[in-house]
Amino acid sequence: MLAMTRNALLLLLISCGSYANGIDPTEPPAWAEPAAAPAATAATGQLQSILISGNNKLAVIGGKQYRQGDRWGDQRIRQIRSDRVILSSGRELRLFPQISVLTQE
Repeated sequence: MLAMTRNALLLLLISCGSYANGIDPTEPPAWAEPAAAPAATAATGQLQSILISGNNKLAVIGGKQYRQGDRWGDQRIRQIRSDRVILSSGRELRLFPQISVLTQE
């Protein structure tokens, strides 16, 4: 019992000593800092996701949720399809712009 009390006191003194020096013992080491966050896509207005459940359709553009008829900038979202959003100007925001659909006959 005496040895356990002594070890607990020693551990307490060691941890208090590092905190007294201005070092937080629970803080990760400086070399383990997280990588920089990726640039936000909100400024580009990139279509990020489309959710369709029955008649409910939702598009996520630049981190914000929109439904058909909502205003996005100076345009309205006319239609939400499974792979794209069509705006009132006719412009299309595609979910996967680099992929074209191929059909086999």
